[in-house]
Amino acid sequence: MSPLAHALPPRVLVLSAALLLVPGVLLALLIPPAADPRLHEAPFSIVAPGVVSSALVDRADALPGAPLAGVPATSEDDARRDVAEGRVVGALVMDLASTEDELVLNDRRAPQLNEAVEEQVRQVLRANGRTMRVSTTSLSDVPRTTTSALGVAASVLGILVAMVVSLLFGPAPARLRSGVRRVAALAVGSLVVGAVAAWVFFDVTGAQRVALAGVLGAAMLLPATLTLALGALLGLGGMALSVSLFVVLSAPLLLGVDASVLPQPWRLLEDWSPSGATRQALEGVALFGGAGAIRAALVLVAWFALAALAMVAARRERARSAAGPSSRTSRPPRARGWRLRVAAVVLPSAAVLALVLTLVAPGDLPAAAPVPDGATQTRCVATGGVDSVQDLNRISRKVRGSGVFRGGDVGASGLLQDGRRVVVFGDTLRRFEDGAQTFVRNSMLLLGPDCIQGVLPADGGAVIPDRPRGPGRPSVGYWPMSVNVSPRPGYDLVAVAAQRVRTTGEGPFDFEVLGGAVAVFIVAPGRAPQLVSVTDLGPDRADPTRPVWGAASVVRDGWAYVYGTASSGEELTFGYSLRLARVRPEQVQDLGAWRYWDGRGWSRSEEDAVELIPAQGGTSQTLSVFERKGTWYAVSKRDDFLGSEVAVWSAPEPWGPFDDGRPVAPLPSNVETGHLRYMPLAHPDLLPEPDSVVVSYSRNRTSVGEVLADPMEYRPRFIRVPLP
Repeated sequence: MSPLAHALPPRVLVLSAALLLVPGVLLALLIPPAADPRLHEAPFSIVAPGVVSSALVDRADALPGAPLAGVPATSEDDARRDVAEGRVVGALVMDLASTEDELVLNDRRAPQLNEAVEEQVRQVLRANGRTMRVSTTSLSDVPRTTTSALGVAASVLGILVAMVVSLLFGPAPARLRSGVRRVAALAVGSLVVGAVAAWVFFDVTGAQRVALAGVLGAAMLLPATLTLALGALLGLGGMALSVSLFVVLSAPLLLGVDASVLPQPWRLLEDWSPSGATRQALEGVALFGGAGAIRAALVLVAWFALAALAMVAARRERARSAAGPSSRTSRPPRARGWRLRVAAVVLPSAAVLALVLTLVAPGDLPAAAPVPDGATQTRCVATGGVDSVQDLNRISRKVRGSGVFRGGDVGASGLLQDGRRVVVFGDTLRRFEDGAQTFVRNSMLLLGPDCIQGVLPADGGAVIPDRPRGPGRPSVGYWPMSVNVSPRPGYDLVAVAAQRVRTTGEGPFDFEVLGGAVAVFIVAPGRAPQLVSVTDLGPDRADPTRPVWGAASVVRDGWAYVYGTASSGEELTFGYSLRLARVRPEQVQDLGAWRYWDGRGWSRSEEDAVELIPAQGGTSQTLSVFERKGTWYAVSKRDDFLGSEVAVWSAPEPWGPFDDGRPVAPLPSNVETGHLRYMPLAHPDLLPEPDSVVVSYSRNRTSVGEVLADPMEYRPRFIRVPLP
């Protein structure tokens, strides 16, 4: 007699109703409105020089909610191909010669996804003062809605066919041969339906049409087989469970929403569920040139094998139960065994549904993470002509400008392609509109032919921001040491080497150096420098005998030569020793790409770096190194603060050998009066003359109150010194 003739037991009705209610509850709780998409680790590529792309990748990866998973692209062609083939949701092609970049999207993807990607990337670029235009690409003219609709239709048809077969002929065949015939008939029917759908709905090549027919056939056969398997295990309740699972797992497919804009674990389900694999296979063949289709097909095959095994197991279990016990004494254990086996299927299924409910409930993640505005330039302050060292000192003494820069030390500089000079300072006194004054760890000025402008971050703080505080992590700031400029077509890549410092008290010398760092800026012609990245070089360690890299730096022949200084730790030795490393400018933030001069060649190990100048009678912690007419010069104050003279060391190569250094100008400090003069830095491209160089030195007071009262005394002065 047909199963339709039997009245349904109450427990089956209750179980079926409960399972059929699950999809509605989950859909109401889990699916955000289409107008409020939320990106979650959507793969996204960036085309830019390595130092820029890696920094933006890190920035994208660190956004709240991890909306994007950034990947540096090897080339623009590769990035565009990845977008067209669906491997990434978009590609940002950066044009650093201008301030406008190109965002490439695939117009076959869901509109909600493209809108979310565009919104997020636009926010990220705004932090660097950049804009973008949007272009689209694709490999197919097939509408994405067509693949989604056909995938849903094939799956629904497969489930309906399986339910009809189960109700008419029983949930599980009595013999294995009958089960094989049943599945074979479903397979043939599914392939026929898939071939007809591929022929009617897709205008594609012959090979694509064959592949689409196979995928559509699998889209029908797999849910049919799973429904038969669950029906064989649990009867009508199993078929209800099959419908529930299909609706829940196929929610993105049913709504035509890309899984990338839904909360986790939709991405995982998209990769490994039958409905997710069906969609990936269909879109891979029809929209993305086959990308991902093979992997998705293997997932479908694995699910089909699992369903077939479940059907065989169910047939064997039903056969054992129908055979009955050999005696009355064994009947209760046999019955209890059957009920336990059913419970072993039903209870884990209910637990999985509950787990899904708790995991994928949406949080309060924003559609686009807020990103602060980029740095801007202050108004231009006229300086008059600059033809001599006297003019430089006139500007330093008398030009007040805005409150962005009242006074500061260091003053390392680099020349940009557009003729401006970028100058970086350490602790900088800044005054706000209400008259309040404060120090920031660093600042930057732009010097034109007759104009000075400040570079002001959106928060009004340091141009290289302090490292974020964290549990057990005190505030750490950055003092610039050197600048190197790498010209690129249409823009400059500016690397500012800095020492990271932690304040330990209230006095001017109450601080400790924890290591080096490098900050990278992009400077378009006439525009404000925009910070790309800040990278700490090595772990925090207050060890003065460890070299602090970036004490001086210079770019020559495609290499950034980066000098490091270290204390000997010996009593009555006040100078610093000098060592050398080199790295490609676009890899300066990657310590793995650094190489260290070991006296004969370039070593991967920092420990192999040899002294070029010894600490006894050595340089200041920060100095200048440059090349002039084939000779390399190191300019510094011998014996740092406690020294009294500017010295010049010379060598035939960047790595030496350097001579003992010659005094070229007096530079004493007067501790009794509180006047400090320190850190002479050379500016070889500023007012150049063949046998001399312009040098700036920092001035300061031991009393912070005196600096606040007269900030002009906390500005660099300039001298010209001869070159040996």
